[in-house]
Amino acid sequence: MNYYLFTIEYDGTDFCGWAKQKGQSTIQGEIESALSRVARNSTFRVVGASKTDSGVHANDQKAWVELDFKPNLPGFLKALNNALPLGINIKNAKEIEQSYRVRNCIQKTYHYNLNFGDDDVFKNRYWFKPKYHIDLDKLTDCLELFVGYHDFKNFSGLKGEEFNIIESKRIVDEIKIVTIGELVKIVFKAKGFIRYQIRMMMGAALAYATGKTDLNTVKDVLNCKREKLPFMAEAKGLTLYNIQY
Repeated sequence: MNYYLFTIEYDGTDFCGWAKQKGQSTIQGEIESALSRVARNSTFRVVGASKTDSGVHANDQKAWVELDFKPNLPGFLKALNNALPLGINIKNAKEIEQSYRVRNCIQKTYHYNLNFGDDDVFKNRYWFKPKYHIDLDKLTDCLELFVGYHDFKNFSGLKGEEFNIIESKRIVDEIKIVTIGELVKIVFKAKGFIRYQIRMMMGAALAYATGKTDLNTVKDVLNCKREKLPFMAEAKGLTLYNIQY
């Protein structure tokens, strides 16, 4: 068998997330479908580094790919990209050892994008445009609560038995706000995030910044003294920007 690391970018708007689902168009599913058409009668496996949610984008998704043949990589990637739908592109591929652990990264970086300027059709799919005033100082104060080691079970989509399988205690290395004119980019860095974690943290911060909740309530929810908040930021503002190994 032969093993490769794919670097993939995608516009997640038209897809139901990364992970393959029966009856749904997903990034993994479309890549596997393209592989089955380009490499007929071959066997393969695809393992993604990050299971991005429905509607979330990626600039630097990684995938471990097992093939039962050794392709000519430039021609193979060209054929795969021609077989993929608009919105998914395999940027490059390199040969790796079977033992390469694609999910065991040093750090993942996500960006959440806010547009406080005019409507722009070239940003509408990737930038969340609030319809209300947001106090950036309050947004910053709330986001700072999430930096460091916490139990993020109240800021996750974990349910039932998942709490026994998936560790909800995580370290968020950094949350930074970068302002470029009327565009605001919130940078999240950690070794890994739980399902919906960034969107729920952003949802709480946006709620506080618009007066829908108070900081003590957010603190209590983070410290597991209260139930989850009913806020989640829209998926389209979130992009998996980089994975560092």
